[in-house]
Amino acid sequence: MLADNFTITLAKNVGGSVLKHLVLWPLWWYTSGLLIILKATGRKIIGLWQGLALDVWLKNIFRPMYGQYDAASRIISFLMRLVQIVFRLIIMLVISAVIIVLPVVYLALPLLAIWQLVE
Repeated sequence: MLADNFTITLAKNVGGSVLKHLVLWPLWWYTSGLLIILKATGRKIIGLWQGLALDVWLKNIFRPMYGQYDAASRIISFLMRLVQIVFRLIIMLVISAVIIVLPVVYLALPLLAIWQLVE
């Protein structure tokens, strides 16, 4: 008798828990889960900016390299830094575009899964 009661209670608890998770999962996916993904995306883009050191390059664009203050050195330093900034900005934009696509994929995955199940 005790085993039957235990089995029924266990089935109710497991079934209720599974049902609760199935109902609440889409709500979590599009609220808290999405917020976690967006924060991670922002951290990755900020880390990329810091990794490429674009703020340092922009801050020092008019400072001559190697402490040489003649006109030719200033022009060469400016042009070299300008080229570096342009290429680093291009890298930043390309990688940021890829990083920004990830939350879009995150939003589309459940819909794609449901579409595949229904089809």
